[in-house]
Amino acid sequence: MSLTVALVATLALAAQTDEPRDAAGWRAQSDAAYARGDHAAALVAAQRALALDRREPWSRYAWARALATVEPQAARAALPGLQDPERLSAMPAEERARLETALGYLCLDLGMEPLATMHFQTVPAGLVSHPQAQAGLAILAVRRGHTRQALVYFVAARVAGRLDPSLAELEREARYEVVLHEFTTARDLRDANAAGRAYAELDEMRPSHPATLRARADLARLRGDAPARERALRDLLAIDRQAPGAASELVDTLLEQERPWDALVVARDLAPQRLAGDARLQAIERRWVAHFDAALGGMWREGRTRHDRLELPQLHLAWTGSSPRMGCFRIAAEVSAPESDTVPAGAPFGNAVALATAAAQQQDEGATASFAWAPHNHLAVELGHTPTSYQVSNFTGALRFHVAGGEVPWNFGLERQAVADSLLSLAGAIDPVTGRDWGGVTRNRAYLSGSVANGELRLYGSVAHAQFVGQGVDGNSEWEGEAGFWQRAASGTGWLARIGGNVRAIGFDDNRSYFTLGHGGYFSPQKFLSVGPSFDLTGQRAAASFRFEGGLAWQVVREHGSEFFPDDPVRQAANGDPRHAGDSREGVGARIAATVEWRLSNRAVAGVRLEGISGEDREQVRLQVYTRRWGAPVTEPLHEAPPLLLPGGIDRVF
Repeated sequence: MSLTVALVATLALAAQTDEPRDAAGWRAQSDAAYARGDHAAALVAAQRALALDRREPWSRYAWARALATVEPQAARAALPGLQDPERLSAMPAEERARLETALGYLCLDLGMEPLATMHFQTVPAGLVSHPQAQAGLAILAVRRGHTRQALVYFVAARVAGRLDPSLAELEREARYEVVLHEFTTARDLRDANAAGRAYAELDEMRPSHPATLRARADLARLRGDAPARERALRDLLAIDRQAPGAASELVDTLLEQERPWDALVVARDLAPQRLAGDARLQAIERRWVAHFDAALGGMWREGRTRHDRLELPQLHLAWTGSSPRMGCFRIAAEVSAPESDTVPAGAPFGNAVALATAAAQQQDEGATASFAWAPHNHLAVELGHTPTSYQVSNFTGALRFHVAGGEVPWNFGLERQAVADSLLSLAGAIDPVTGRDWGGVTRNRAYLSGSVANGELRLYGSVAHAQFVGQGVDGNSEWEGEAGFWQRAASGTGWLARIGGNVRAIGFDDNRSYFTLGHGGYFSPQKFLSVGPSFDLTGQRAAASFRFEGGLAWQVVREHGSEFFPDDPVRQAANGDPRHAGDSREGVGARIAATVEWRLSNRAVAGVRLEGISGEDREQVRLQVYTRRWGAPVTEPLHEAPPLLLPGGIDRVF
């Protein structure tokens, strides 16, 4: 028992001995408690120091520092009037500079930036604490975005030697921001040389920083180097998938490089909002996602020459696929059954100047396949064949080129197409006198077209030259020119109306529109001129899209007379040199068409199109009912201009 009492007494005596007896001692105890993280004990000790000497500057600092960790709001309220000016003025210069620096950093920690600035600026140059105060001013400048001024303060802070790691990193950050601003200025001024120099510094300081990668992309864009810009944007997205605008910029870069599939992949993965609102990307998606087309319809045509009535029912099936390496490809099959009228007795036909008896009704039927391939957006190749069951069948095809050309895109190419003006020109016919097959005309054409547009007006034009050939048909040559414009007339939510004008001129060397041997049964005037206004209205409403189009034209036709047998002078002479009469006429032509397409799901659409044409060259009606189904969901199955899936339409797949 006596041993325990002695031990307690010894500890009490020791505690009384360790207790500070003056303000300096309590302040030292507060510093020790603060250093080990015991902020409550530090505050109590600082309060004891203040009780012994309330005007002592360091005790007041120790109390405010400890209070800032326990009650920051109270510390903020106490700091502005904390120090006694008389005691401060009495302190040695070095000690006061050290205190002012410490107070500045305390204010900095509490977010009291104006007061921190005042304390740091009070420290005179040449004193030991001056570099540390300058470092504090540099921190303040960085916080305020004054990076150039911060670098000046950092230079002054280095007078005392190397900066500590955190300040050194802050200085690098400030220097980086200054150079980044220099780069941005040079980029905005389109000064590639200055931007290149600034980027070199950015890359040296922080090569993998998101801002450096974005600067690299901007510099590549300034230099017109799309592949380099793509690499920079991909590197940026690899470290920050959410980098603002980077995914959309990458989409634009890939489109610029004519890589629609890659652009679509990026948009789907990284920029779904861009895909949801970009009609061009949606069109790429509709084209590149594999899909199946089926169309049923037909054409009914009545020409101005006897026996060129044509009925052409068709069933069209096609599958379109794609791959990043191969591009788009389309495989199609078609069944058709063209039919014409009976040739009456007394009419010139085949080898007969006047048939002795009426010829049987002309008809044919058959199936064929075709293939189209677009390895990229600049080139398309088409191969096909008219049905081998036709009286005369032919290979068809095309080689088409597209040049983006900035705001003036243009197209040129070669094509060989069947001429569907009559059954004779499309499928051939049998001469009822000799049993000879003739006809099956193809148009072998070279063309060049282009357009220029702004947001409101589009101008377009084309020129073409073609050779018309067929079995037992005299060769013929055609020149064609066309020009026109489209102007926005009105628009609203989901619809657009345009008005336009068009002039078209055609000229053939010879008139081969008749149905005796050597003729091809196709419209071939020596002069055809059509001039007039046009309109179209496109739009989308709910689950349907629509397109209405039409126009009027004043048409002038001049057709020369023609020999019955232009490719056989002997037969022509033997029959008394008979001739088909020429013709000259003019009048008003009209065209109107309507297409409506319905969204069945996010994978399928169905549509119907009806077109009627009346003019000095023909009367024609065309009907088409179709459906399209994609192999995967697409963002927007509907689009403003539903396509013509059957051959002979104005819209092409490629």
